[in-house]
Amino acid sequence: MGCCATTEEQQENKKWNKELREEKRQDQSVKKLLFLGSGGSGKSTLFKQLRTLHGTGYADKDRLQFRDHIYAQVVEQMRLCLECIDILKEENADEYKDTELTPSGKQAADVLQSAATLQVTPQIAEAVATLWQEDAIKLIYSLRATMKIDDSCAYFWDEVSRIAASDYVPNDKDILLVRYRTTGVIEQKFEMKKNIFHVFDVGGQKSERKKWIHCFELVTAVIFVASLSCYDEVMFEDEEKNSMVDSVELFEQICNNEWFKDTAMILFLNKKDTFAEKIENVPITECPQFRTFNGNTQSYDETTEYIKEVFENCNSNTSKQIFTHLTCAIDKNQVEKVFNDIQTVIINASLAQGGLIA
Repeated sequence: MGCCATTEEQQENKKWNKELREEKRQDQSVKKLLFLGSGGSGKSTLFKQLRTLHGTGYADKDRLQFRDHIYAQVVEQMRLCLECIDILKEENADEYKDTELTPSGKQAADVLQSAATLQVTPQIAEAVATLWQEDAIKLIYSLRATMKIDDSCAYFWDEVSRIAASDYVPNDKDILLVRYRTTGVIEQKFEMKKNIFHVFDVGGQKSERKKWIHCFELVTAVIFVASLSCYDEVMFEDEEKNSMVDSVELFEQICNNEWFKDTAMILFLNKKDTFAEKIENVPITECPQFRTFNGNTQSYDETTEYIKEVFENCNSNTSKQIFTHLTCAIDKNQVEKVFNDIQTVIINASLAQGGLIA
């Protein structure tokens, strides 16, 4: 009897060990990717693109979850523009003392400010459309880098009549462009060319960064996203700090973090489209981190190469390579191409961590 019991136990143990090995094998086959970067860099937009390209996409039920975020952006950002008119006049009285809304603009502002909810009704849409035609609002939008107005607001204000429709369901572009602050950690698994990727998107604001640490274990690759166009902008949480300076400092911390000494480091210099437009009028030397740049400030190639070097020079590990890509998160075709390109890097990093390649 004792012998039979021992044999049964051995068979049971053998079965459990086999199952554990299989679970471990499956777990090791999943490539864990961590999206990191400062707030406003475009991390979440890239994450949404991945979901559209390689995930489940967005059913109508999922799309409706973005509607309130879009309503909030349309209304709250226009209200912020109205506040900024007064701030601008107070801080720059000589230059902007005559900046005023027209009588119809003031009437529209009253309608917007008195709205009890953030829902974009036809009445609110009409008020927003009227305000968007005002020279004073256009001026504030042109100064959005320091006024904390999101770039994509112009798109939503142009589309406000469609957004106000009772049967409005956000389309792919709406979902990509809506700006809201990511809190906590969002994760999803994607399959690309028969490889499983477990992707984590975390909030980039300073208050969110303390939540990152529990995501750091057993990461195959870090994709650090930095906005190229933020070089003349201030942080959402700290008006005294340049957004690009924060991004470079954060990359230096992540790149040299002990958790990631054996982790592939991929750098996405994002918003290259906005950057290309901005350098026509605003030199990158506006950023304290880039004051030493002495090339052609309107040359896209020279400026992006310089910024790339600034970031890559943060790496203190000479044996570790930074894989850098210039990206535009709202361009689906370009995002798909970039992710196809970096898959080899990620797969090789996974093999190296498993001891299968040096």
